[in-house]
Amino acid sequence: MNILDDLEKIKALDPEDMLGIEENFYNQLSQAKIIGEKTDISKIRSRDFAGLAFLGMGGSGFTGDILKSLVKYDISIPVETVKGYKLPAFINKNWLVIAVSYSGGTEETVAAASEAIKRGCEVIFSTSGGKMEKLARENDKCLVKVPQGYQPRAASGYLFLPLYILLARIELIDVDMKIIDKAILNIKGKSELYNRNVSSENNFAKKLAIEIGTNLPVVYGVEGIMSPVAFRWKCEINENSKCPAFWNEFPELNHNETVGWERLKEITKNFVLIIFNDKSQSQRIKTRIETTVGLVKDNFNKIIEIEVEGGSDFEKAMNTMYLGGISSVYLALLNNINPTPVEKIGVLKSELAKIN
Repeated sequence: MNILDDLEKIKALDPEDMLGIEENFYNQLSQAKIIGEKTDISKIRSRDFAGLAFLGMGGSGFTGDILKSLVKYDISIPVETVKGYKLPAFINKNWLVIAVSYSGGTEETVAAASEAIKRGCEVIFSTSGGKMEKLARENDKCLVKVPQGYQPRAASGYLFLPLYILLARIELIDVDMKIIDKAILNIKGKSELYNRNVSSENNFAKKLAIEIGTNLPVVYGVEGIMSPVAFRWKCEINENSKCPAFWNEFPELNHNETVGWERLKEITKNFVLIIFNDKSQSQRIKTRIETTVGLVKDNFNKIIEIEVEGGSDFEKAMNTMYLGGISSVYLALLNNINPTPVEKIGVLKSELAKIN
């Protein structure tokens, strides 16, 4: 029996049930929508901002990546993401800063958020507790409180969707709630196709994991909404599958990385290239992708094209994110790995804790 169809083996390999979290992602999105609609925004005292900045690292930092990609073409102010300790000098009291740390203790985000408060910025905090919640309450700032008990990467819906709705509620962006409802319904349908009870023969998420196998994945997105989604796939493969992975985006990769596939074929023959294929893309992007595949195909073990589904950017992002997330868990299980622990990150935090 294929290991991915052996329910007892899956249960033994995945005691924290990361697969179950992925299978129930649509419930998380439904609850996240309610959080966004019910969060008290009365402490956000301004509606006129010179800029918007997202603070966050890792799974929490992805919130800024996806939200920036969703709003940057429709918003008239600059949008910045900060992934580190320092706040850029141009972020001042006229900016809205959104600080995201699922655990509430991410030291880089706590440091940057503290600096934003000192500068008099309007700050929204999104967290499950910890120092971030304390900062929000001590400084009388808007707090988006999300449920505890998840790995940050597994709480992406709780982190980004309430903030997306909040940005609409304070009239920085327009959001069609019907599109959000449709996307959640789509994810529910996908979960019925991708869950553990559907055999590998009929389960595309399991098939994708099997296709990747023991190869090193390289994920190519397209500038815009599919760029952070490609980055998300890379990170999910790193953390869930415990596997190296790399990503890039069209058209930028055509100005450098395309040339890099000329050598080391004996190594890259163990790589698999995953490309997002969106039929609504411009002809120039389609030509770039088709030509690039022709140029580099001999350097890879195989090339997998993922059909992007959805009528809106939001739907496309949700559908493709979901496939990447659940497939990365199946990839871990396929290789007899528990997808939940991130032991190397724990070691690093222990070493940092020894400082000061």
